[in-house]
Amino acid sequence: MNGSLTIREAEETDRDAVLGVIEAAFGQRDEATLVERLWADGAVSLELVAEQDGVVIGHCAFTLVTSEPPLKGAALGLAPLSVAPTHQNSGVGAALVETGLDICKTRGASLMVVLGEPDYYRRFGFEPASKKNISWAAMDAGDAFQAIDWAGLAPSPRKIHYHAAFSSV
Repeated sequence: MNGSLTIREAEETDRDAVLGVIEAAFGQRDEATLVERLWADGAVSLELVAEQDGVVIGHCAFTLVTSEPPLKGAALGLAPLSVAPTHQNSGVGAALVETGLDICKTRGASLMVVLGEPDYYRRFGFEPASKKNISWAAMDAGDAFQAIDWAGLAPSPRKIHYHAAFSSV
């Protein structure tokens, strides 16, 4: 990786660059449309960008999710995570995730969930949500639905609902 990498909270002036990174990373417009819907509904709790030499090369959103039964602290979902194709597999995504998790925990989040590759997310402390009897309300995603429990929740049944914008992707 050339140049220094900076991870910072996204600003409204980053939005065009963020959408470009998301489209390039996923090779389609769907995830960018999702982020636009999340922005419009104020559903993004934390949004980070990775910047190198003044250019946005990565993005990660942490969105509000709903827990049944409710939690004392926020329940958040990590999604989407995007890195420009020319910078993938260079640690940019990991830096975004690690920084975001630290900030969310510091700000009092109780639970973080992610739907993703278990081998990738395990290194950040995620484990299958089913170990805590937590399930995704939309479907059974098996071990791909993962969680970090910062609140020390009792393993009683809990359902997680993502924001409605995720249903339209």
